[in-house]
Amino acid sequence: MSHRGNKKRRAKRDRQSRAAPVRRNRKTIRGVTKMPKATLRAVSKNGAPVRSKRAPTFRNPKTELEAAIQRFVDLYDFAPIAYVSFDRAGRIEEANLAATELLGEPRDLLIGRPFAFYVGDLDSFMRHLLYCRTSQQQVETELQLKPRKGARILALLCSTPITSTTRNGAVLYQTAILDLSERKRAEEALRRSEEHLRAIINQSNAGIASCDLSGRFLFANQKFREMLGYTDSELVVRTIFTITHPDDVDITKSRFGRMVQRRQPVEMEKRYIRKDRSLIWVNVCDTPVLDAAGKPLSAVAVAIDVTQRKKAEAALQKSKERLEKLVQQRTTALRVANTELKNEIECRKGLEEEILAISDREQQRLGQELHDGLCQHLTAVAFMARSVALRLKNHRVIEVNDIEKIAQLVNDAATDTRNLSRALHRRDVDAVGLVNALEDLVDREIWKTPCRLKIKPAFRINDDAAASHLYRIAREAVINANKHAQAREIVVKLERARKEIVLRVTDDGVGIPSEPKLKQGLGSHIMRYRAGVIGGRLEVESPKRGGTRVSCYLPDKALQSHKRENAGPGLFSAKITKVLAGLI
Repeated sequence: MSHRGNKKRRAKRDRQSRAAPVRRNRKTIRGVTKMPKATLRAVSKNGAPVRSKRAPTFRNPKTELEAAIQRFVDLYDFAPIAYVSFDRAGRIEEANLAATELLGEPRDLLIGRPFAFYVGDLDSFMRHLLYCRTSQQQVETELQLKPRKGARILALLCSTPITSTTRNGAVLYQTAILDLSERKRAEEALRRSEEHLRAIINQSNAGIASCDLSGRFLFANQKFREMLGYTDSELVVRTIFTITHPDDVDITKSRFGRMVQRRQPVEMEKRYIRKDRSLIWVNVCDTPVLDAAGKPLSAVAVAIDVTQRKKAEAALQKSKERLEKLVQQRTTALRVANTELKNEIECRKGLEEEILAISDREQQRLGQELHDGLCQHLTAVAFMARSVALRLKNHRVIEVNDIEKIAQLVNDAATDTRNLSRALHRRDVDAVGLVNALEDLVDREIWKTPCRLKIKPAFRINDDAAASHLYRIAREAVINANKHAQAREIVVKLERARKEIVLRVTDDGVGIPSEPKLKQGLGSHIMRYRAGVIGGRLEVESPKRGGTRVSCYLPDKALQSHKRENAGPGLFSAKITKVLAGLI
């Protein structure tokens, strides 16, 4: 019954204390503002009385004490931090309004109840209470509170021993209860943010490192370490300048200093030296880390390996230079070929003019031969036939010799006509018929100079085009020797010497004329052209014993190449060849 009565009296006193502040505040205000009538006499520093026109008034000590107590009670009750005071057993003796709100109980229920009733971690509180008993200083402990309403709260207990004047000098532990929920949530959010940022940095494809303002490494992610081949312990004793290629150190220091001075990021491409002394190219962006005042504290470097790109650029540059060189060479070759083509065109134009000239000369020669040869024979035949006719008309005797002369003249005319026809007729010669064509060439009766052929029976040639050109070269050489050499004999020789075929037409005449125009006539041009078409070469010379020797050398490689091409000269060359074949 006594315990229940004490509880009722404490509740009644608590209700009175809740309503008392207003009354006490008003009384305090009245006590402070009202000046008492009694005054004290002022004294100087040495204790002598000081005279003044108006003596100070006395204050009421009881009123001032009550006002101070009331102010303390107000500060205690309305403090934003929860305060409780418990005894050595942990029983709550005092609690402010913030504590009642935090623990979810009114003050009349809190006072007298063990604080452990609101503790979720009882062992931590018992250790805290033990430390309070054994220490004369402030004791701090983090633990969980379980209010009557709501979820558990993580709180910090800060207990300070005090001597209670209302408890006969008993020791109480005035405890501030700090709600750590917001701080813990902020710390957890910060921790998650740091973990998230750390995961991003460590899993980044770019190398990320931080360093102080002297360039010494403070941190490096895994990609940066793999990029250089160093471990954390090996990297923190180095600087960004020691891992930089010596040729890039000066520009690195310059840009790093500019970054610190201007407080702006800088970017550059440079070379790093790996642990194995190999080089890598990186694109680095250095960014300053500033404090609240905007002063640089450190720097963060983001490095991307661009070695493969640099190699590709170098290879591309080499290819570009090689291409430019090839283009220059090809341009030079085209310029030379263009010059040669122009010369060839001019030469062909000259050949065309010579062909037209020789065509006119051949027509003139043909007319002259017809006039001097066939026409003379026919005129003689006509004259003798008319003579025989007159004799028959006059019944005179006709001699047999006259008739035989007429027959002989007719036969001679027929022979001349046949030879002229064979000279004008274009004969196609292939590889099989080359030897027979040469034999027929030297056996013709039209030559004033005897001709003979020297060739081995086992001689073979497999290229029809080469055989045709060799025959026409031999024919042109024989014609020239028959007309101009004044020789006693012409020898045509065809043989295989070493790895080439050699055609020689030799005479014992007057030799090569000294005039340049006669040396470079149309016949010589035609023979050289034909030799060049089949890949051979033509030489015209005068032996020491006199005469002229025309030699055509045709290598076996030229024969094989000409056979693989399976084509004659170009369109323009084919036209010229056709014209030449028709003329000679």
